[in-house]
Amino acid sequence: MSQLVEMLKPDFLLHHALYGSVMMGFVVPLVGVYFLLRRLVFWGVALPQVSAAGIAFALMLQGLGCTWLAGGESGEKHLAIIGSVVFTGLSILFLAYMERRGKGASEGRIGALYALAWAASILFVAANAAGETEMLGLLKGEIVAISESDFHAMLDIFGLIAVAMFLFQREFLLVSYDRDMAVTLGRRVLLWDVLLYLIVGLTISLGVMTVGPLVIFGFLVAPPMAALPWARGMTSLSVLASLCGGASTLAGFYVSYTRDLPLGPVAVCVACSLLVLSWLARAAAGRRVPV
Repeated sequence: MSQLVEMLKPDFLLHHALYGSVMMGFVVPLVGVYFLLRRLVFWGVALPQVSAAGIAFALMLQGLGCTWLAGGESGEKHLAIIGSVVFTGLSILFLAYMERRGKGASEGRIGALYALAWAASILFVAANAAGETEMLGLLKGEIVAISESDFHAMLDIFGLIAVAMFLFQREFLLVSYDRDMAVTLGRRVLLWDVLLYLIVGLTISLGVMTVGPLVIFGFLVAPPMAALPWARGMTSLSVLASLCGGASTLAGFYVSYTRDLPLGPVAVCVACSLLVLSWLARAAAGRRVPV
């Protein structure tokens, strides 16, 4: 318990990593609820890996001497974020376009995209051996070395995303659940779709840069699934999922700090443990457990 108290003190050495990971835990599930609502869980598998491929591509360019953004380490991170956003954004546009056309098996497209992103990540890293350390840390989900400026920028962006998810919740829900009704009511379906996809892309890109693709996928799915049985509406689902995500990262950070374990995998295990406990509690309460 004393170590938990020490972690929560303002002068805690790793307070940036702690608060940054907890903020991620609160915000990412807010996006994840729409993955469940739209039955796009497989997107949650592929897109974080695509984002990681974009980062690996940026690291490869830096290794080849293409330093478009000056400023040392800060410039390198900015270029990596650009690579992540571009790769993720283009993939979302492609998947959304193919979904609207309704041709072919969507699972097949997503599976192929995931495999391509993994292969591309490995090849990009192989072309720049110096980037292997950064990619390894990314896959482990470590954010211990986050700088002061990056920390505050991350909090600002995640905060804006959280506000947008609640502010535009009615529109996002309507276009996700009943597009025909949205059109009948005169809603600009394409506009709200694009805005939601932009938020999804930004959340995944920034999240992968912060804690890695494994953690982002886990928190897009596990906290919303854990909250689903107890929700009485979209607002309660979003709030409960966010609380589950925040609690999972806080507990995961505590275990990681006290046991000297990688933060990312521990946080995902805690989130999945909450999901199992939610299922067991629902079964004990006599509720039906959906698969």
